[in-house]
Amino acid sequence: MHCDTVEVVKFLMDNHIEIMSPPISGELSQVFVIYKATNVKIEAFKRIINAIHEISHGIELKIGDLNEEPIITYIDCAILHEFHCILKNRKRQHPKGDELKLNGLKQEEKFRRLIEDKSSDFQKRIEAILTTRTQATQLGIERAKQLEPVEPVIPRCNSLEHRELLSKCTMISNNKIISLKWPIFINQKQEFIQCVQNKIHFVPNMKPKTDPNLGDCSYLDTCHKMHCCRYVHYLQFTPQILETKYNSWLADENIARSKNSWISLYTRGECCSNLSRNVAPPQWIQCDVRKFDLSLLGKFSAVIADPAWNIHMHLPYGTCNDTELLNLPLNILQDEGILLLWVTGRAIELGKESLKKWGYKVINEISWVKTNQLGRTIVTGRTGHWLNHSKEHLLLGLKGDPEWLNRNIDLDIIVSPTRETSRKPDEVYGIVERLVGSKSRKLEIFGRVHNLRPGWITIGNQLEGTHVIDPEIKNRLLIQELANKKST
Repeated sequence: MHCDTVEVVKFLMDNHIEIMSPPISGELSQVFVIYKATNVKIEAFKRIINAIHEISHGIELKIGDLNEEPIITYIDCAILHEFHCILKNRKRQHPKGDELKLNGLKQEEKFRRLIEDKSSDFQKRIEAILTTRTQATQLGIERAKQLEPVEPVIPRCNSLEHRELLSKCTMISNNKIISLKWPIFINQKQEFIQCVQNKIHFVPNMKPKTDPNLGDCSYLDTCHKMHCCRYVHYLQFTPQILETKYNSWLADENIARSKNSWISLYTRGECCSNLSRNVAPPQWIQCDVRKFDLSLLGKFSAVIADPAWNIHMHLPYGTCNDTELLNLPLNILQDEGILLLWVTGRAIELGKESLKKWGYKVINEISWVKTNQLGRTIVTGRTGHWLNHSKEHLLLGLKGDPEWLNRNIDLDIIVSPTRETSRKPDEVYGIVERLVGSKSRKLEIFGRVHNLRPGWITIGNQLEGTHVIDPEIKNRLLIQELANKKST
């Protein structure tokens, strides 16, 4: 090893305790300053630092990050640098074609292999550092597992034979299963009877206009044109014994959840509120969001907005133009936090532009993959001018630098069935509450009756009346109402 490099390694080995202790803590720049103050020859140290940066692909590392024993790291870096120097010198001294051999191998190949081995070892250590989950993330996942209720799943029968048999045993009227035809049912095979009593079944809802050759309707129970659709639709049959069992499961789950409420909040799950604060009941305000003074609501840790984008197609509800949505002052609702914005395929870029205008940066996008009544992916979307849209997009914007967010718990994809027109999956609320905490202040804009939830304030023109229990918001609304009366 070169004498300058040996000197550097000796310095690091002699002073490694001080180097690894605060306030230096292994910072390469600080170590270099100390070495420079006590040694004249600093080129070797510079070369070692450059070798570390080259191997780490520019990632800022501290001495000691690459190995449990920092001394081994020093020597590895020094030897690696020496290999680079020797390789360059060999190329200068020996022109191409005049190559020496060492132990049956060309020196250049041997040094290159040694360098590659060292580089690979360093890269593996770096990857291990970068991919290791922090303790806060692990605790957040564990807390979510313990506090979030698990809803039981009732098995579903996919047997075509059972489906046809059950269609002969059921009495259907006005698109509803009235009852079983018991004389026919009890004469079936015991295997079929047990299956009906323990699994959900889907009975074909055959009408005079139905053409079985066309196959199943992609929307099934959410079809807008069920009165005239010629595709096959289904009715869900769940026996009373299963419904009773399911309700008892839910009751037990609620009891288990209340028992788990004592679990220590050792992560930042209660980020924006007092630990003793209870989750408030649902609150809502019926208003035209475009004209409502959003400053009356205060600040929130999370906001969800589901605008009625104009997709240039016939829709059963009113829509807003792009300018109206872009001019909404959503920037006043948060100093820091997250805003989730539902967008259509056409409005993805417009949604990103809106978030940027309101002071957010788009950090992620959640995709909702739509499924139908049978759990199959919808393949004939109601929207889309070029391709059928069978998914929807939820942009996730971040404002400020909220360290209290619980990260890395949920995925960026939701697979969930469609329901009423424009109704979004309930899974979104669980994702938000795990991110910001169940007791933090949360707001939903353009909400409807089915969006009302404990811990949330909902505003929109399709709500019924106003119900507010937050004393600050009630006072602000009252003052505004009195001011409006005076002005008139």
